[in-house]
Amino acid sequence: MIVDAAELLRFIAAFGLIALVLYAFTIFSRRGLRAGTFLHRDRLVEVIETTPLPHASSLHVVKLGDAYYAIGRTEGGISLLSEIPKEVVERRTDAGAARKFKLLAPRPR
Repeated sequence: MIVDAAELLRFIAAFGLIALVLYAFTIFSRRGLRAGTFLHRDRLVEVIETTPLPHASSLHVVKLGDAYYAIGRTEGGISLLSEIPKEVVERRTDAGAARKFKLLAPRPR
């Protein structure tokens, strides 16, 4: 079977387009467009971050409405640990977003 250059070029272009669409979907689904309406339309409850801890337990930062809470989960149940000031969480998430964009920026040569 002989493959000509035009057919190979079409295959590479189609593969690149599919890879680009999958990459975009991954970014949108991971990020969820928190400020937008792509996947998470005005959700009342949102898990901001989860950290696994030893002995089948974990710590969650959860947004409920406009308030943020630290919640602990163990085999025995779920406990509210404390309310987190909104400014602390938003400053932290803004710094994380800025760090991601800085990593994606081209490096000077």
